[in-house]
Amino acid sequence: QFAESSQKKEALQKSIEKSKIGREDTVERAALTEELAALRQKKEQLKAEIDKYKECDPDVIEEMRQTNKIAKEAANRWTDNIFSIKSWAKRKFGFEESRIDKSFGIPEDLDYID
Repeated sequence: QFAESSQKKEALQKSIEKSKIGREDTVERAALTEELAALRQKKEQLKAEIDKYKECDPDVIEEMRQTNKIAKEAANRWTDNIFSIKSWAKRKFGFEESRIDKSFGIPEDLDYID
C-alpha cells in the first residue's frame, strides 16, 4: 500500500508540474486574470440590469395576463358557489338573503368580476 501510495504521489506531482507549464506568473497572465475578473463583474452588472427590466418583457407580461385570467375565473367560480349556497339555504330553511349575508359575513355588494 505504501509503494502504491508513493507511486500515486509521484504521478500527482508530475501532473502538477505539467499543469504549471504555461501558467507561470507573468505580467501578461496577471493582466488577463485582471481583465477576466473585470469582465465577470460587468457580466453580473448587466445581468442585474436585465433583471430590473424583466417586468417589461413581453413573455412575462403575457404570463401575468394568463395568471390574472385564471385568478378572475377562480374568483367568479367561488362567487357562483356562494350564490348557489345562498339560494339553497333560502329554499331549504327559508332564510332571508340579508340574514344569510350577515350570518356568514358576506358583503352586500358581492358580485361577479367583469
